[in-house]
Formats: sequence, structure tokens, C-alpha cells
Amino acid sequence: MPEAVGIVCHPRIDIGGEPVMQARRRLEQRGFRVWTYCATAEERPGALVSDLDGTRLIVSIGGDGTLLWTAQQAAVARIPVLGINAGRLGFLTQVQLGEEGTALDRWAEGDFRLHRRALLEARVGDRVFHALNDTVVHKGIDINLIRLEVSVDGVTAGHFDADGVIVSTPTGSTGYGLSLGGPIVHPDVRALVFMPLNPHSLFNRPVVIPESARVVIHVPTASAILTCDGQQNAALQPGARIEIAAPGLEVQLVQFDGGRNFFELLRRKLRWGLPLTDGDP
Repeated sequence: MPEAVGIVCHPRIDIGGEPVMQARRRLEQRGFRVWTYCATAEERPGALVSDLDGTRLIVSIGGDGTLLWTAQQAAVARIPVLGINAGRLGFLTQVQLGEEGTALDRWAEGDFRLHRRALLEARVGDRVFHALNDTVVHKGIDINLIRLEVSVDGVTAGHFDADGVIVSTPTGSTGYGLSLGGPIVHPDVRALVFMPLNPHSLFNRPVVIPESARVVIHVPTASAILTCDGQQNAALQPGARIEIAAPGLEVQLVQFDGGRNFFELLRRKLRWGLPLTDGDP
């Protein structure tokens, strides 16, 4: 059986549309078997298991959310992911829709490199969830703050009265955490970022911790919600204990020399490092 390439699309992308069909024909002409899948955020890890045997690459066509979902599926099977941006921000994707033909040709010819991105693993009892961006424990729709007791590598980090807490990877540092005032962490840095979510305090700030750290969050008296990459939710009962770590699971993102680098993405997508007005030197 020939090697396969999977194409995972956002529901708004027509699998039978011209961009997808052109990509499919391009790959089939090179001898690859091609399968396609329309992903929704409600689907859980394991949705692609039956398609992954013999798959050499998964192409994600959509926005960052589609790539996050695809990365969770691909990481367990150790299959690289090529992100094609058809969304609004597209911070995680190096290739824009319309450039996919050239990108696939370069990949097929070996003109690419793989960039490692660590995934988080969140354990609640016997349930396990993964996240490329971040894991969030939050109070949901409850109007009151909740108490969260946090330890890092067995050492008490603090007791927080807050809307919740976030643990993010460097990949996720430009996502939810950034909107809350967290630091931007270069994706090559092996670290995690811990931050309280709207804490009732003047002095709590995000903390950068080693990638090897194990964070335990205890919710002693309140109900809460666990969210991973904004896609997977688990209801947490009072007394719940959530263990979060980066145990070595990772996804390899396909990148190309000469493409948009990290700082260019910061400038283009977030206007970081740009002068206040166009006339400034």
C-alpha cells in the first residue's frame, strides 16, 4: 500500500472545493494515497486513528484551531503536520491558502525542516487530555472567584482566589495567555508559563517554569471546568486534582527556509516591534 497524506479541513472548507482537490491531485500524481477529514472542535482525540496507518504527513487547512486539533491527533502517532492558513490570524501556520501547491512540492522533494512543539498532558483521575497551546482550569459561568491550590514539583506555589489558572507552552504564549498580559516565549525555549486568571491580588504575575515541571492544581471547594486548547472540556467537582506536565509528547510542524520567521509573525499578526506611526524612523 502506498504511503498516505491526510488532509484535515475546517468545516467551512469545502473538501470537494478546488484548493483541496488541487492539493489532492498534486499528491496523487507523486504516488501518495490521500485521505480527507472534516474536523469539528467537538470531536475527541482518536478520531483519526483508523486513517493514520501508513500516513506520512497530515495537512491542516483552516485556522489555528484546526491546526491545534490536528496536532493533538498527529502527535500520538508521531506524524508531522503542515499547516495551511485559511482563517483570520493563522499564527501557527507558515503557509497561506493559495501557496499550498508550492509547499507540498517542497515537502515531497525533502526541502523542509521539522520544528518541535511540546504538548501538555492534563490528568484528572484516569482521564487524560492533551494541549498544544494551553490547559486552563476556570470557574465557568459562576460569578464568584474560586480558590485554587497550586504546587510545582511537589512544592507549594500558592493559593489563588481567581477566575482560574492557565498553564501554557511557548506555542500557547501568543494565545490566551498573551491576552491576559503573559509573556511571549520563543517557541525554541523549553519552558512552560503558569499564570493566575484574573486573580484577586495586586501582585500575582505569570511565572516561567521549566518544561520538565509538574504542576498540580487542587480545587478544594468549588466546581470548575478544564479546557485544553479551548476544545476539550471536563467538568471538575469540588476536591478535583489536575496534574499538568509536558511528558515528552510533541508534534513536528513542517516549516520551510525563507518562510515567515517568528519575529516576522509577531510583526505581521500582532504588530509587535512596529513604530507608533508609519512616519516614524
